[in-house]
Amino acid sequence: MKSHARVVIVGGGIMGVGLLYHLALEGWTDIVLIEKGELTSGSTWHAAGQCPHFNGSLNMTKVHMYGTELYPRLEKLTGQAVSWHPCGGLRLATTDEEVNWLKYVYGISRLAGYEGEIIGPSEIKKYHPFLETFGIKAAFRTVTDGHVAPADVTNAMATGARNLGATIYRRTRVNDIKLLPNGEWRVFTDQGNIDCEHVVNSAGSYCDVVASWTGHIAPIANMLHQYIITEPVQELIDLKMELPVVRDPYSHAYLREETNGVLVGPYETATAHTCWDGKPPRWDYESELEPNELDRIMPWLEKATERLPLFGQTGIKSVISGAITHTPDGVYLSGPAHGPRNYWMHCGASIGICQGGGAGKYLAQWMVHGQAEINMREFDPRRFGTWATKDYTTEVSVADYHHMYYCYKPAEQHQVGRNLRTSALHDTLAKHGAQFAQIFGWERARWYDRTGEGEAYSFRRSNWWNAVRDEALAVRERVGLMDLSTFAKFEVKGKDAFAFLNRITANKVPEKDGGIILTHLLNENGFIESELTVTRLAADHFYVLSAAAAQLYDMDQLSWRKREDESVTIADVTDSYGVLILAGPKSRDVLKACTDTDLTSPSFRWLTAKTRTVAGVENVRLLRMTYVGELGWELHVPRAGMQQVFDALMKAGAPHGLSLFGTYAMNSLRMEKAYRGWGSELTAEIDMFEASMERFIRTDKPDFIGKAASLSRKQKGARMKLVYLGVDNTDSDCMGNEPVYRDGKVVGVTTSGGFGHATGTSLAFAYVPPDATAIGTEFDIMVFGEMRKARVIPESIWDPENARIRA
Repeated sequence: MKSHARVVIVGGGIMGVGLLYHLALEGWTDIVLIEKGELTSGSTWHAAGQCPHFNGSLNMTKVHMYGTELYPRLEKLTGQAVSWHPCGGLRLATTDEEVNWLKYVYGISRLAGYEGEIIGPSEIKKYHPFLETFGIKAAFRTVTDGHVAPADVTNAMATGARNLGATIYRRTRVNDIKLLPNGEWRVFTDQGNIDCEHVVNSAGSYCDVVASWTGHIAPIANMLHQYIITEPVQELIDLKMELPVVRDPYSHAYLREETNGVLVGPYETATAHTCWDGKPPRWDYESELEPNELDRIMPWLEKATERLPLFGQTGIKSVISGAITHTPDGVYLSGPAHGPRNYWMHCGASIGICQGGGAGKYLAQWMVHGQAEINMREFDPRRFGTWATKDYTTEVSVADYHHMYYCYKPAEQHQVGRNLRTSALHDTLAKHGAQFAQIFGWERARWYDRTGEGEAYSFRRSNWWNAVRDEALAVRERVGLMDLSTFAKFEVKGKDAFAFLNRITANKVPEKDGGIILTHLLNENGFIESELTVTRLAADHFYVLSAAAAQLYDMDQLSWRKREDESVTIADVTDSYGVLILAGPKSRDVLKACTDTDLTSPSFRWLTAKTRTVAGVENVRLLRMTYVGELGWELHVPRAGMQQVFDALMKAGAPHGLSLFGTYAMNSLRMEKAYRGWGSELTAEIDMFEASMERFIRTDKPDFIGKAASLSRKQKGARMKLVYLGVDNTDSDCMGNEPVYRDGKVVGVTTSGGFGHATGTSLAFAYVPPDATAIGTEFDIMVFGEMRKARVIPESIWDPENARIRA
């Protein structure tokens, strides 16, 4: 065995092998994969091998599409035979909301560029003559996807990797992994040890165990999944074409042709469970199946027979009953683990055969070039924190499995695994009717329901509409109060803190105590990694804020950029402070009733901060800034004092018509101010000039990470530009990832949208060609299959001179 390699991948399933192959294609050849048994001998070998295009995420669609484009070419590329079946697919819709879902995904298909269409029930028989169409309102037909033999594609990519210089060790068990003092990783095996610059956990059903060796978490559950293959059916023997793969919400199953028989794989909507009582498999577990539980899944098999009667016309040839990994959100883990650099996760795929090629391609790009060509945030393992315990992971993964073919509407979430992280005000807000959403484990109020009905989730405007309108107008006309304790919060201290932050951020760090800036972390290629608010509390003490979902991500961004010679400490203080947003033209009147601080503009200017006593609570950090475009303050309150400050503000605000507001209203307000969102408008696919954020990049600074690349990119010219759009108003607003058309051609993509209640305007952001950004330029946006007129408008539609926030 080698003693050193640039990369060691632990695990020889399709995810690990797919990454090995694509790292080799990117030019890294000093790479090693270690597998305890034979390649594919975990969960890969028994997978059904479906490769669908239909997906509600644009980035995941690109992952899926790459696999369906690669697999048919692998034999030519590697010399290894691959059995690819390009039969296409049918995704059925049985409710009006599912039809809306099909229409939204159709827009994604236009952006991604695969061939698909929505057809009516009467057209289904043309493509699948044996399918019963009762209860079906529509179907999404894809043309160029299909299914593949898992072992074929895995072994073909392994051959391709070896041909390019990669090394694979089979029958070699990894026993441990340790971080070395020089920053490399040592992989301990029963055949010797190997040191490496990068280690990748691609250990499939064992990935959580492997992660635990180094103190990492890999939130996966090994779900028992079963599918059945029948004996050959004469009708299929006689059929000249291959039937498309059907995905049916009625039977909650996939149904397809397999060797002239019928294959049915149900995702049961109840009674699903993990394998091995939730424990990891034996280390000598190899190419094994679990005892089948046909009686338990019989209700869904009976429904499958109703949908496809051929399934019931012959005997069962085989039952495949095995473990598949599942994460709480059903999305695989791919990216850096939190903590020391160069430990990567690449595991947790429940649809791994389809995803193995694309997942490997994009992670290889990230490892080699510092970023991928798609936005990797939804795959990043740091979307889960230590709150994702084993019990949470199991409970939510089972629920996600139960809902595999359920149509989740926008904002709808699982109702299990909740209340993991709560603000000090959670119970108080619940009494006021707060409708909570989970974000990075936190419960955060979306809106306030005074009727007790709860939210009726929909792709269209629903029962929250009037309540959110009232909340938004209260902020614009009077004063609003919001709990935003979910902010990620860091303290950066030390004699080099100022120089450190100035070196790593694109904007100028405040030189005076109390100064506040919005700034961004760029990577070496000049693309946007993070958005931060930096407050200078003292020359050696800075308070840094970022998005809730970025807590681990930004802790890594800050820590990884610190040099050994810099006297700086970085502490995560997220749980130490709660945050209240007080905003609106009457906010000064409300706050001055609770503090002796002079709040007038000459004394307390916009974008400045003071630490003061509020409502008897000491050390409240008052930041004069908001994300809603109104006069206001963020109150960062020691957690123990949150209730006291909240009660005082509510009492002082009552005569002024104070209203609680949530994230739905905040989105309406920020859209009216044309404030960009991290993760939507601002991603690692985009540079500051493309995002129309020139004012936040100070190229007059001596240097900062990403400066040279940013200037070079500016000189070359933007590939695209962000524009602010007014959209024709109907019963819904842009959500993001809708295709933007000009002259009948797709020219851009929306990133987010919402309705501005104070301006009566449906608004959206979109990336479009640089020559189509002039005010008044018109586009068509496809929203649920319908073309909506949109035009570029000046930023921003509300208070463009910022007079209100400076008042």
